[in-house]
Amino acid sequence: MFLKRLWGLEQRRGQKVYALGYAKLLITTVKYIPQAWTNYKRKSTVGWSIEQILMDVIGGVLSIVQLVIDSSLQNDWSGLTGNPVKLGLGNVSMFFDAIFIFQHYWLYRGARKLKTDEEDHDRHERRGLLDRED
Repeated sequence: MFLKRLWGLEQRRGQKVYALGYAKLLITTVKYIPQAWTNYKRKSTVGWSIEQILMDVIGGVLSIVQLVIDSSLQNDWSGLTGNPVKLGLGNVSMFFDAIFIFQHYWLYRGARKLKTDEEDHDRHERRGLLDRED
C-alpha cells in the first residue's frame, strides 16, 4: 500500500515536470513573437543586441547536437524524439533566431537609426547651462 502511494506520488511529480516543460515550450514560442513583430513594424532592429541572438542560436544548435550525440551513442534514435520539449526548444529558438538574423543583417540592414527619448534626453543633458540654442 505504501509503495503504491509512493509510486502514485512519483507519477504525479513526473506529470508536473512534463507539464512545466510544455509550459516553457509554449512561453518560449510566444516570447519571440513580439520582438519579431516590433522589428517588422519599425522596419528596423535598432535597440536590441544581435549578440544575444547569436549566442541563443549557438545554444539551440548545441542542444540539438547533444540529442543527436546521445542517441547515436545509445544506438537508439528514438532518443531524439524521446525528449520533445528539448527538441522543440532547440528548434523554436533556432527558427526565431534565423528570423532575427535575417531581419538584422539583410532585411533592415540599411534602416536609419531611430532617435530614442533617452538619446534626446542625453543630448539636452550634455548642453551647457549658458549655451544658446540656435
